[in-house]
Amino acid sequence: MRLQWIFILVLTALIGVGSALPAWAGEPITATFWYSYGGKVRQVTEDMVKKFNSSQTKYRIDGSFQGDYFQALAKIRAAITTKTAPTIFHVIGEAMPDLWQGGMFENLEPYVKSTGVKTEEFVQPLSQHGYFDYFGKSVPLFAIPFNRSMPVMYYNKDMLDAKGVKVPTSWDELRDAAAKLTVREGNDVKTWGFEVPVDWWFWHGLLYQAGGSLLSADGKKAAFRQKGGEALQYWVDMVNKQKIMKRPGGKDYNAWEVTNTDFITQKAAMIFTSTAFVNYLTENVKFKMGTAFLPKKEKFAAPTGGTFFVMIKDATPAQKEAGWAFIKWMSEPAQAIYWSQNTGYICTSEPAIKSAEMQKFYRDNPNYHVAYEQLKYAQRMPFTPALIRIQREAIQPNLEAPVIGLKTVDETMAAAEKVANDILAGK
Repeated sequence: MRLQWIFILVLTALIGVGSALPAWAGEPITATFWYSYGGKVRQVTEDMVKKFNSSQTKYRIDGSFQGDYFQALAKIRAAITTKTAPTIFHVIGEAMPDLWQGGMFENLEPYVKSTGVKTEEFVQPLSQHGYFDYFGKSVPLFAIPFNRSMPVMYYNKDMLDAKGVKVPTSWDELRDAAAKLTVREGNDVKTWGFEVPVDWWFWHGLLYQAGGSLLSADGKKAAFRQKGGEALQYWVDMVNKQKIMKRPGGKDYNAWEVTNTDFITQKAAMIFTSTAFVNYLTENVKFKMGTAFLPKKEKFAAPTGGTFFVMIKDATPAQKEAGWAFIKWMSEPAQAIYWSQNTGYICTSEPAIKSAEMQKFYRDNPNYHVAYEQLKYAQRMPFTPALIRIQREAIQPNLEAPVIGLKTVDETMAAAEKVANDILAGK
């Protein structure tokens, strides 16, 4: 206990990044940081690491790009095994319960308390405790929100206006709008009315819009079979019956890239994709673009996504000190504003959102604000170590088969339910 208090006092005395500090006379205290994603977001990440390093002399962050979220996750698991993991990294929320249970993460509560970080100033649905349903468990703070997102609907306003189509707010309206916006030339489709990656994240939103849930109220059984089937059938019918939604264009993030490209080139009038792409799409489309809530069935609902900062428990105290200094700095309003404005990820700081700068930005760029407004309908993820396996083994591999006609929806959901229940049972 005495050592813990000494540690807290040292942190209090030493960590002050963001405030006026005397120049550090010694060698910088260094921490390693692994990050994911490419393109503009990677560039912004690297720019912010450089800015942090140049803002003071005491700490240095050595950043390293590790591929997409799942490539990075595989590398993290391997590095943890070989004791070569970075000091800090960011990880998708679905993987956090499993890694936490495995004892991989540092408890961040002492750091928060000793350095004056006000966790209540994080946008709560984007925070660790706002993201998970804990089923009565008490779990300490081990993750700080970083690049947090929601799926939203993007639409080509010029196309909708030309056809007199209103922005859809329900499943029925989306189907009807997509039918009007689909443009055929003989046997070819010039423009699809709607496109979405056939992906777990978007299916998860539809599941809750249909009134369903992923797991039972106690988190011990799969509960998605019926309503998840309704969600999947909605896609199947739009692809194969109405022929107004494009068939899957790839797997995992390749499908996301195809969808974004089809929207930019006006081969799709409406798409679902992440708010993380609002900056990228804004810079690349040649038409008036709008964003809107995901349409409802029984209710509005959407998952949150993206990643959280975490710290590896096995790092040295000096590495942890430097790593926390960077996490704290990245969480401050000025950095939260810069990150959100230059990527499209949702700003995680309430003081930043309420600032005059951010309010003006939202007035000038309303497409960036839709996801924040949609947070009132955010659905929590179950805090279970089985979550990542349910996503990657039970749901994701099975969604495409009925859409391309290889299996029925009932067969797919029955198989997915069995796999999910086996995972939950520890098989």
